[in-house]
Amino acid sequence: MEPTEKLLLADGAIGEFLFGLGYPPGYSACEAVIRSPEIVASIHRDYASAGARVLTSNTFDANCFRLDARNLAHRCREINSKAVELASRNSDCLIMGSVGPPYSGRSFNREPLEDRWISENYLPQIEGLLEGGADIILLETQVDPDAALKLYRLVRRVDSGIPIAVSFTFGHDLLTPSGFSVEDSAAAFSDLAPVFLGANHGTGPLQFLDIHRRLKLSSSFRQILQPNSGTGRYIDGSFVFPRNPDHFCNCMISCADDSAAVLGGCCGTTPEFVSAMSARLEDRRRITVVMPPARERLKSEPGGGSPFVPPSLAAGLAKRDALVVEVLPPRGGDCTRLLRRAEKLSKLCPLTVSIADSPMGRVRMSPCIAGLYLRERLGTDVLVHFALRDRSLTRIQSDLLALAGAGLSGIFIISGDPPSLGDYPEATAVYDLTTDQSLQLLQNLSLGLDLSGKRTGPPAEFYAGTALSLEDDDCREKAERRWRAGSRFFITQPVYSLETLKRAEPLFARYPVLPALMPLKSRYAAEYLASEVPGIEIPGEMMDRIRRLDDSDVLRYSLERLEELMEEARGLVSGIYLSGSISGVMELGRKWRD
Repeated sequence: MEPTEKLLLADGAIGEFLFGLGYPPGYSACEAVIRSPEIVASIHRDYASAGARVLTSNTFDANCFRLDARNLAHRCREINSKAVELASRNSDCLIMGSVGPPYSGRSFNREPLEDRWISENYLPQIEGLLEGGADIILLETQVDPDAALKLYRLVRRVDSGIPIAVSFTFGHDLLTPSGFSVEDSAAAFSDLAPVFLGANHGTGPLQFLDIHRRLKLSSSFRQILQPNSGTGRYIDGSFVFPRNPDHFCNCMISCADDSAAVLGGCCGTTPEFVSAMSARLEDRRRITVVMPPARERLKSEPGGGSPFVPPSLAAGLAKRDALVVEVLPPRGGDCTRLLRRAEKLSKLCPLTVSIADSPMGRVRMSPCIAGLYLRERLGTDVLVHFALRDRSLTRIQSDLLALAGAGLSGIFIISGDPPSLGDYPEATAVYDLTTDQSLQLLQNLSLGLDLSGKRTGPPAEFYAGTALSLEDDDCREKAERRWRAGSRFFITQPVYSLETLKRAEPLFARYPVLPALMPLKSRYAAEYLASEVPGIEIPGEMMDRIRRLDDSDVLRYSLERLEELMEEARGLVSGIYLSGSISGVMELGRKWRD
């Protein structure tokens, strides 16, 4: 079949419907093309029987990048060709070859995509879809017009005549996850000729009434509209979508005007939805649906409130005499011991109390709450450790906004020790963001934007630091990169060697660096740090001496060595960072303040 001027009814969910039928969730959806081809064929057949005249190949995730994770990149072209063949068994239907977005689920990470990368990962897919006989190439669920344009041009390079449809996905705010509006998305293709341009996925059919209206106002393209049945809920390990064919049809029929070319569904829609749509399109029986209010793009607004005042740590770093002391939050809910320790440390003022975030994966009170408690009780300047290990992207942004609202602007961003070391080795680490991406988020928040560039309200500003290991070969390059990204200071791994400090002199001269000093309380602790913790170097002669000492003498010896090291560092570094036993920390802290 060829695309016509008539309104065409498309199918609904493919991958999500497939998993709903019991296809193993450990596989990618497109693998079913070679693992369970008859199930895929039956889904297409059911949609065609329900009245769909446009079928979508099961190839959304069938590019080399995604397939490589399943060791199937070498079968990319085959999978795409076969997927089209399975859909083409319904000879009276148009077949759209589905191509998903280049960003692999992390649309906020808008690093420039090289044409070469696009070609390497998507050319075999597009060739396979064309080889299989696709009538239309569908670039669906796109999040970034620039990336969608690269895919469009790649298709055109392979076939100058094949019709191409482009479909974006929008959130509740009518912006793509990368922050582009309906108007932005349409404008990017204004000089090109996609056969259809529209939207799919999203939040549900009501939203598409607004998308449909905005597309009519901003472009002359015929529209392809394929919403979810509604907002999915995550229940017992899978997404559950509303089952509401009547409501879905009411909304979609309201979009069935001359500008609409293809109407169908995405996640949550089934052959039942398509059958209901087919019946309604036959008689064009309309029901009035309440339209959502028109939403205009938010204008940038200057932030209100007082100018940002950095924590006192910034002044200490500027004077090159900063003192930061680490404390551990309680294992339970009683803050009495934490308060007593902080009261002792207050004798070393001016200082910053650094509050660790479940080091070694051992569960402790949230450092954010512990920091707020100490500041409120003692007026202490606090530095909150912010471990990325335990936070999804949503939680990272939520917690940062909470810290800003509470006035805790000093944060130390760390990856966090893996759960396998701690109390619950079976726990799952998240790591949605890298340290560098988190610094980018902080820059955005300082402008009142989230990671995707959407407005969050008044600016939320932080004084952030990150970690360095002076023993790493890329230490200087990492410091430079993170400084440019917004890290305002660096804290090192524990240092025991004067040679390590001497090698890092150029780094200390250029950036605010706090070398960590941690007294050794036993021979076991020394052996562990020297032999099993990457990035820490304890000189051989120091270890030889420790091995000959009783445990009761190890702490005194390590304090003597660290006092010598601290005096050598004075004037060379921007301050010191102390951790470990309270008695050792107090002794070193008094020496630093003398």
